[in-house]
Amino acid sequence: MLQLKKLLKADIIKLKSTQMIWIHIYIPILGLFIFLSYYSYAPWSAYSKVSAYLQVLCMAFPILIGIITSMVANQEYMAGNYKNLLASSEIKYLSFISKLIIFLLLGGFSTILAVIGFYVGFSFIENDTLPFSMYLAVVGLLIGSNIFLYVLHFFLSLRFSKGVSIGVGIVESLISALFLTGMGDGRWPFFPSSWSIRFIGYLVMKYQNISGAFTESDLYLGIIISIVGTILSLIIMLLWFTNWEGKKAEE
Repeated sequence: MLQLKKLLKADIIKLKSTQMIWIHIYIPILGLFIFLSYYSYAPWSAYSKVSAYLQVLCMAFPILIGIITSMVANQEYMAGNYKNLLASSEIKYLSFISKLIIFLLLGGFSTILAVIGFYVGFSFIENDTLPFSMYLAVVGLLIGSNIFLYVLHFFLSLRFSKGVSIGVGIVESLISALFLTGMGDGRWPFFPSSWSIRFIGYLVMKYQNISGAFTESDLYLGIIISIVGTILSLIIMLLWFTNWEGKKAEE
């Protein structure tokens, strides 16, 4: 535990020399400004506005995760070909855990800013808003559903390149958009990039007392696969990272 604290402290210090923290502040604020400005005069219903914003938020995450993880991996590569990550075979897995915690902290902060910020700003535009408890649930679903993507993209960034990580993120965002339609029925539980947008879509419709858009069997299957898939991704990544020697497939 003491070693993990030291690694976390070192990773936080490294963030000060990058734009990582500011990216997690600027992007949510920019998104809030654009959507709230448009929603202030858009003729849509309140529920349609909320749903559209949350859908775009979910679709943006795979690309952003691909960019963020590739920036961290590139920083370690430029600092000495991953020598800091691979400094000691006894604590290699702690290095990965430290990075994952940093990803989740930054992602969690950005998610809270984007979701709760929208709730606050939207309450000044519309009187008929969804309850605050729903937005808290959205925050939890976004963070939990994206753990798998953080693990996957960090692996892609370390083993391959930033181009691969970002490219996969773009494809994932397209898949999440396509699978929001009927094309994703029965298939979305098997595509991690679709987890958050489907779970949150189901949640929003539940608060609107609308049924029929999602089947219960798909929902339960998605919950089981997302939990098992996330746990397996963590285990596999820890095993791979522990035995990784810093070899990278160049672009």
